[in-house]
Amino acid sequence: MTNKRYWHKEWSRDGSYLVHSSGLKVEFDEDLGWSATEDTAEAWSAFELARGAPLHDLPARMQRLCREAAEWSERNP
Repeated sequence: MTNKRYWHKEWSRDGSYLVHSSGLKVEFDEDLGWSATEDTAEAWSAFELARGAPLHDLPARMQRLCREAAEWSERNP
């Protein structure tokens, strides 16, 4: 999870994707909004579970990261 104060430093752009330092890639879809790519979402969830994150917390963590991506994208066009 990212530090509340420095969360913006965890994001970068890779073409049309936004990439989090955890390896999670998100993309913007007109219908869905910001969503994670399937291959990186699986790797991210395995990473989070290995660090001890409870399984029931993963959806909320993913939603937070997608909100962060949206905010980061607005700040860094």
